[in-house]
Amino acid sequence: MKASPSYKTKINIEQLLDNPNACLVHDVLSNTGASVLIPSRVPIGKLTEGLEKPRKLIDTLDKLGVRKVEIIVPQEIDNEEMMDRLRKLDPSVTVVDNEVTKHAYGVIADIFDQASVKEKFNIPTAVVEEIGKNIAGEVKKTSQIALSMIDGPLDSYTKNHALNVSMLSGYIATKLAEEHKIPAVMIEKAVVAGLLFDIGKTAVPKEILNKQENLSPEEMVLIRNHVNESVSICKLSGIDDKELLDGIAAHHERYDGSGYHRGLVGAQIPVLARILAVADTFDAMTSPRVYKDAVSSKMSFNIIMSANETEFAPEICKIFIAGMGVYPPGTIVELSDGRIATVAAITSGNLLQPKVTLKEDGGQKVVDLFTERLFIKRSMDDDRAEMPIF
Repeated sequence: MKASPSYKTKINIEQLLDNPNACLVHDVLSNTGASVLIPSRVPIGKLTEGLEKPRKLIDTLDKLGVRKVEIIVPQEIDNEEMMDRLRKLDPSVTVVDNEVTKHAYGVIADIFDQASVKEKFNIPTAVVEEIGKNIAGEVKKTSQIALSMIDGPLDSYTKNHALNVSMLSGYIATKLAEEHKIPAVMIEKAVVAGLLFDIGKTAVPKEILNKQENLSPEEMVLIRNHVNESVSICKLSGIDDKELLDGIAAHHERYDGSGYHRGLVGAQIPVLARILAVADTFDAMTSPRVYKDAVSSKMSFNIIMSANETEFAPEICKIFIAGMGVYPPGTIVELSDGRIATVAAITSGNLLQPKVTLKEDGGQKVVDLFTERLFIKRSMDDDRAEMPIF
């Protein structure tokens, strides 16, 4: 599950010791501003560890006239426990089988690693097609696609991204097929396109892919050329399916014509490319990179929905909201009774009252907001982000 890593909130200083894993958002300075009395970004528990009387931290703030502080509270959620409780509450909750995910990741990791070190490289198309069938079969039965998506370390981003985009693309294609907007054969093509659409990035120097500063115009050209490289590698490997290749070639086109390389508009953009555009953007924004932090699922969702009919196709956004919910799983929210919870799963037909997980007696409790007659007061995510440009 793509989970928000933390949330910000203001508390009275008397509550500080009740939040040992939280950190102050801002340094607390002396009256003159010349020295830092209490550093930010250090867990409260660490700050009080060496103090004979932990309350000294509160007394220091009190003497400075500080009555409230803003803190960052880390999200602490046990996915395995949450899934176990969630299934007991609602047996209809289904995700992509973990064994299928693990096998697919191993194959994709090997493909990307081999493509990186060999000048002449052929994608094992039969293996990829088999993976495509397996994932397509899984997403057809999956009710909670967001819970199927994986997180991972920075150095495995490209492989995680390929797997996540393939699952989300397959899910979107499945729903389009159910509405008879595309033929069912497109589901597997969407999955395979998601697995391979970024294979061309193996031809881009890593120092450019991971550059933390702004890219030069020349570097941007190299980055954007990954689209052509992906198509080229696929063709050299014997992949000749036109719909698949056209989808990969156009995955950075945008609905209003602002994308690249051809400036296609609306229905001119192949349906696979329209699917990939949304899946790619969502996972790219919610994944940490060397040059940026991950943003919350909620923030990424908001940005995609705000670009409905401008950058993204409306029929894809409609399915995206149905699959993710207004508050995607992983979103930290404040409930109508004041408690803080994490969205665990969307509720079909009622996107405003999902199932959430709450801390209880050292563990987690999963609550159906509709059954408990609760609602979400607000999202606690407080991050800002821009749309990825490559």
